[in-house]
Amino acid sequence: MKKLATLIAGAVLALLVLAGCGGGTELIISIGDGNVENDSVSVQLKYGDTWENDTKIFDVNYGHESQAVLADEYYIALCEKDPLFENGLTLHNIFIIKKADLEGRTVSGGKFSGKPSGVSVPELTDVLPAGEGTLSVYIVLYSTDTDFSDITSFASHEITFEWDGETVRITG
Repeated sequence: MKKLATLIAGAVLALLVLAGCGGGTELIISIGDGNVENDSVSVQLKYGDTWENDTKIFDVNYGHESQAVLADEYYIALCEKDPLFENGLTLHNIFIIKKADLEGRTVSGGKFSGKPSGVSVPELTDVLPAGEGTLSVYIVLYSTDTDFSDITSFASHEITFEWDGETVRITG
């Protein structure tokens, strides 16, 4: 009987751990020249499977490596077009990192020295494309020094989503 109770307790604990891990995504994107060691500025984004107006959509942490030359400001934006292949981008900035805030925050081996900040968007329709079915948006990290013809000066990541009324469901 004691063995059965231990097994059940272990199974319940495993389910709780799995339930706590589900539904979230972690993404790290970085700006930096791959030919220069320790020169990147990175952001870590954590987000759930659904987004709603005026509620937290991201936890953002950020930092720089020891040899990074810092710009005055960095931006996390959402963009309907892929900045690698498109001109005339419309970037919807959702988070700004000032140089003074970044100077004291480092990243090394994927570990960030600071505490994350929450990002919310009052109206998701202002920063995400509308439509039926599966849609795409790019999360873009860029700075005041970014030249979009230079891939080392910005970073992007595509996510797909669907609108479910006023809620956005992340699909990939």
